[in-house]
Amino acid sequence: MNIEALGQCIPVGTGRAGLVAAIRALDLPIGVKIAVPLYCCHVVFQAIVTAGCKPCFIDIDPETYCLCPNDLSKKISDCAAVIAVHMFGNTCDMINIKATAQGRPIIEDCAQALGSKINGRPVGTFGDIAFFSFRSGKYVSAGEGGAVYSKHYLAKIGEIISKAPQPTLLNELSHTLKIHMKSMLRSKPFYGMFGYRLWLFASKRTGPSKNDTCSLRQIHSSDLNIANNRLPELHSLIERQRANAFLYSTLLKLGPRMICREKPDTYYNRYLFPIIFQSQKQRDDMAAFLLSKNIDTMKYLDDIVQVAKKHFGYSGNCPVGEGLSRKVLIVPSYYSLLESDLKYIANNMNDGWNRIGK
Repeated sequence: MNIEALGQCIPVGTGRAGLVAAIRALDLPIGVKIAVPLYCCHVVFQAIVTAGCKPCFIDIDPETYCLCPNDLSKKISDCAAVIAVHMFGNTCDMINIKATAQGRPIIEDCAQALGSKINGRPVGTFGDIAFFSFRSGKYVSAGEGGAVYSKHYLAKIGEIISKAPQPTLLNELSHTLKIHMKSMLRSKPFYGMFGYRLWLFASKRTGPSKNDTCSLRQIHSSDLNIANNRLPELHSLIERQRANAFLYSTLLKLGPRMICREKPDTYYNRYLFPIIFQSQKQRDDMAAFLLSKNIDTMKYLDDIVQVAKKHFGYSGNCPVGEGLSRKVLIVPSYYSLLESDLKYIANNMNDGWNRIGK
């Protein structure tokens, strides 16, 4: 499988399984700590634990929502490796992270950042290993599945994944049916009829459950075929979504520093469009106002601090990440939206901000 300029990748059943394989390929001693940003999906923490290591939580840069090199420098002496998560399609400061890591292996989490670049170079090529996700909703949306890339560990990763269970014919059939049902529930008119309420109910669960698995398994053939078929469309989809983000940046009349700007010499794939509010109340009031206008938003990682404390030993030393987790709202920006949709959303956000932001 080729992913843009990365070269050959090894497919795997899920992105999180790819991360487990990546960590195991490093042959780290059992129980060592791996640096990871607090502000990221908790399945990253699960994968670290599944691979026999422990998370060391690092704060984030408030301008990128990605791992902060300055906080990493304060904690790197306790860590054996680093996971750099490119959040929302934004890019980590890989140059400073590599310098701070001082030779420790770096895994790039590109689950949300396929196609993003730094100085014209694709993310995933700066660290020692990178993994990608093809889960539903991603640019290469195959239902599930992922891929792992590495210049130096690819053979080891391939050996690890080759020993993972292969889906049976029954697994393939049930998986295809499940993914089809999920896609229907996320599409018009089913999402408006009852899909939204189902996702809202599901999102109320806090933290890992027995259904959250980081176990290694090989990719379903249906997911692999879909991913390969959709890869040629990647650039055009990203460009459409980037155009949506640019339109938002011109239409939205919000407070200073509320919109995440693309940094110089970077290319964000704009997978998600985050808005940062001054308080949790402002964010929640805006979400409620937009919902009253039939605009669905997402309080992404709203419970990550609680999850990290309860299940993964977080002790409370990432104040920026904690604050942002309660103040970030994701607004719809996906490439399938029409310009009229974007203008409707932006106009209502401006109206809502005039009501709650003063």
